[in-house]
Amino acid sequence: MKELWDVYDARGEKIPGRITERGKHALGKGEYHLVVFAWIINDKNEFIISRRQKGKSFAGKWECTCGCALAGEDSLQAAMREVSEELGLSLDAEKGEFFKRYRRNYPEGARALCDVWVFRGNFDISDMKLQKEEVSEAKLISSNDLLEFFGKGTYKKRYEYLPDLVEKYTK
Repeated sequence: MKELWDVYDARGEKIPGRITERGKHALGKGEYHLVVFAWIINDKNEFIISRRQKGKSFAGKWECTCGCALAGEDSLQAAMREVSEELGLSLDAEKGEFFKRYRRNYPEGARALCDVWVFRGNFDISDMKLQKEEVSEAKLISSNDLLEFFGKGTYKKRYEYLPDLVEKYTK
């Protein structure tokens, strides 16, 4: 099945009637698609992270749940859908908070508006239903370990906002 994305301008406004297909990256100058990042924090200030399945881009890498918004979805809907699909968790929209938006240029030429969400919830890892095509495992990690883990190598650039997020949501 084709995955269709709405196309946005640099201000984050949908361009009326403009849709692109995943993998085509037929974006014009100043056009973007929407990517969401969903961080889930429990009452102990531990974060849920998951490991990418082999055969996927970033295979074997740990990450927060993330993915592209589908055509017709808003940012919050996309974040909640991605978590439901990949981890099998139902999030409460009322416990979600928009953290920030930034622009990212990918090496293959795609451009994205990246929305970062933070959700509060206490979930047991053993109760998760991982999407086997996307996720090989999930775990809880403390905020200190998270900062150390994601502050290195390729992660540092991808999650450069993480120190500010941890400061805001775990103090």
